[in-house]
Amino acid sequence: MKDHSDKALMELVVNRNTEAFKILYHRYHIQIFNFIRRLAGRRELAQDLLQETFTRVWFAAHTFDLKRGNFKGWIYKIALNTTRNEMSKKQYEYHYEDWSQICGTNLEPYLASTDQPDSKLFQSELRAKIAEALGKLNPLFREIILLKHYQQLKFREIAEITNTPEGTLKARFHHGIARLKELLEPLEL
Repeated sequence: MKDHSDKALMELVVNRNTEAFKILYHRYHIQIFNFIRRLAGRRELAQDLLQETFTRVWFAAHTFDLKRGNFKGWIYKIALNTTRNEMSKKQYEYHYEDWSQICGTNLEPYLASTDQPDSKLFQSELRAKIAEALGKLNPLFREIILLKHYQQLKFREIAEITNTPEGTLKARFHHGIARLKELLEPLEL
């Protein structure tokens, strides 16, 4: 069953097949967790929202329609909406964690890879400043940057997830990147 397509697994999940659900969970839980964590900025909250996302997948499986998109886009949409709903409750302050914890190691090629203590300190400070700058972005800009750059989704997929035209997403992405550069410019990277 592990070699089944997402569509085939979802057909089984609709019929309450827990093995198919477990396979989908194992395929997607890490990338969905990382996406939620980047949006929410807190590990514990991201864990809760990950569970909520997969609970919604289980209970809404009958609404999945391959004609309207693929499973990957559908689960990202659920994760995004779940996170947006929770964060809109205004009870959360954004908490900045170490950049490598929040955003993975995507910036590692740009950071000096040396074992020198002063270099490690600089890298740590740089990661914190980048995380802080991302946190200062308009949530719509942050979402598109995270989906496009870190989750490596295509604009077409993001449009499907967010119900936003591709042109609007491209404009948001470019505005978000420009704003991020403005926020990071004083650092003279």
